[in-house]
Amino acid sequence: MSSIQEITNLFAALALNLKASENEEIDNSIHLSISKLNQSINLSYHSRTRVLDTALSLMCFTSPQVFDSMIEYSVKTVVSVLSSSINCKAIRCGEEAVLLIGCLISSHDVVELVETCGDILGKLKARIICESLLYAVVKVAVSASSFRHVKELRPVLDVRPGAGRTLDLSKLLCYVPKEMTVKKGEIPLRLMFWYLDPLVLKNDVTQILQESIRRPFICLFTELCQRIEWRSTILSLAFSPLMFIETRSLLHNWFLLTGLASLLEFQIKLVSLVLDIISRPMRWGILADVSSMLPFSHAYFPHSLQFLKILTGPLTSGGLLQLVHNISNSQFRAERCSPNQAATKSSLVDHKSMWAIAMNFPDWFHISSVVLFLNKSSGDSFGSTFISGAAFAQDTEEAEPLCSAAARYIAWILNPIGKSHQDVLAQNLVKMAGNFTSKQYGLAKTTNPKKLKRPKIYHGVHGKEYDCQIIQLWINDFRDMYSKHIYNTVNSSIEGKSAPCAKLGLDMLFRRISLGILIGCSDNVNEEGWEILLHYAATGIILQLTNTQDTGLRPKQKSQGMEVSVAWNENSDLKEVEKGAILVFYLTDVVENMSVPLTDSEESESDFICRVKSKATKYLLKCVNRLLNLNVHEDYALMLQDLHKRLIRWSYQGKAVFQGSKDVDDTIETISKILSSL
Repeated sequence: MSSIQEITNLFAALALNLKASENEEIDNSIHLSISKLNQSINLSYHSRTRVLDTALSLMCFTSPQVFDSMIEYSVKTVVSVLSSSINCKAIRCGEEAVLLIGCLISSHDVVELVETCGDILGKLKARIICESLLYAVVKVAVSASSFRHVKELRPVLDVRPGAGRTLDLSKLLCYVPKEMTVKKGEIPLRLMFWYLDPLVLKNDVTQILQESIRRPFICLFTELCQRIEWRSTILSLAFSPLMFIETRSLLHNWFLLTGLASLLEFQIKLVSLVLDIISRPMRWGILADVSSMLPFSHAYFPHSLQFLKILTGPLTSGGLLQLVHNISNSQFRAERCSPNQAATKSSLVDHKSMWAIAMNFPDWFHISSVVLFLNKSSGDSFGSTFISGAAFAQDTEEAEPLCSAAARYIAWILNPIGKSHQDVLAQNLVKMAGNFTSKQYGLAKTTNPKKLKRPKIYHGVHGKEYDCQIIQLWINDFRDMYSKHIYNTVNSSIEGKSAPCAKLGLDMLFRRISLGILIGCSDNVNEEGWEILLHYAATGIILQLTNTQDTGLRPKQKSQGMEVSVAWNENSDLKEVEKGAILVFYLTDVVENMSVPLTDSEESESDFICRVKSKATKYLLKCVNRLLNLNVHEDYALMLQDLHKRLIRWSYQGKAVFQGSKDVDDTIETISKILSSL
């Protein structure tokens, strides 16, 4: 039994049983029910076998039970027939042979099969057997072929007209279970839907993106791990390298077109989770016999395998030097081998490029930013292990100093096209970092030689912290460098198919370089300086300063010993303060990831995280308090719930007790009271 007509007849019989089950009254005679069952089981309607009738009557089966059994075994029969239509065998006829792979049902007939199944599933409702029938039909649809075989055993394309009918999966999608269970030898149901219609995959990805954009404080990593439907999507991608590659390509192209940070964040989390699934499948509830069938990582990243090994390895100075070395070699080969400059530029930024892969591992970008400001820091032991490791990695004459390599890596991320532009940008990054860490930056900016004798004007009261005025001056110069060496050069160097890359979120990436100051020189910047740097990194806006103490001095004398505070714009909108709070959460996650390579013990790791949290607390609470006052969000209650969860998680990162932890606890309590009153 393999023809579509025979299978359709089985569905028709099942539909009749379902109709009879719905219309039959409970108090009908058992004799009538059993007679119908006896007729459906016996091959001939004229059978004189009456033993079954008597046996079921004596066992007191009710009419609904009889009909449920009829439906159950009818479904099992359909499933068995559909499963038997999928095979792989060789048919021989004399000297000729044909290998039949897939389903005996043609793709033309699958349209009718899917429509019929959709009608039946609606009547089965919430029955357990619904899932088995759905799986069998979808598997047949995936295995169906557009070819048929004639008597001469030659494959012929099935060109029968489809009368404008296409495969419509909408009736079946609503019956897909949210939770995915993977069994040995079975393809995940959600994955088969993706193969049948790539738009289903696109819709699944879009739903996650839309919610993450609508809820800015949602912890995407936690939701992807814990929310049943999102978790099923990630697991399905892990079981199909092809679908994973397609999803990465889709997200990457969207990011090139829009530059949205949410797209990049989702792509980063997606790659991280899939790599975690294939490396630790048991942690994700995948049984050993199934996990042994998962591909290796190179199947998900078929290009630049050696580069991927470095990116997925530990954050070390040697790894950073190797990354820069591989990038230089790749650029040299691309410029030498490809005569088509437009094609070369396009290949440097597409989803198969080294640059696209590196964008999924942002910790290397951040560690490079830290190195820029770390090598000339205050001289403590912080980061000394990471920097000293570079001496062991520089075993060739071509190896660059660590600071220069870090600048080159950042320059390549910001401007993947044009090595000459990268060289200029790298030189300026080293210069800007050197100006900041030299502690002579404020003196160099003055035009009055007499003020060179008074460094206190430019440094904090401890002589160690950078004054917020210096932070302002440095950010202004830093922003000017962006306009001169990144934005204009990138837009002028991108042509042809790579033109969408001109809209890339370079502004966001460039501003995040300044996070290297907050991580590498956290003790050298006072709280006001932290506010200015955090707000600039989050929004691109430089906060202004106001006097908080009137010393009675003349205007020319007020600069010395003057106390200043950061002035927030009273008209700050919701998006501005949202970005500020989100950046603090993001920075803490980055610091948590870097705590191992930059510290030498578990205790110093926790202290490192708490040090950053203590400095960022004042700015974070300012943002949160403004959010509580700006009750203009469409989903205000939902936003507060997400913010509440993020604040609780943030308060426990590193250590629960740190400078300012009481203020954070009070804010969490305030949000709890607001939520309870809504």
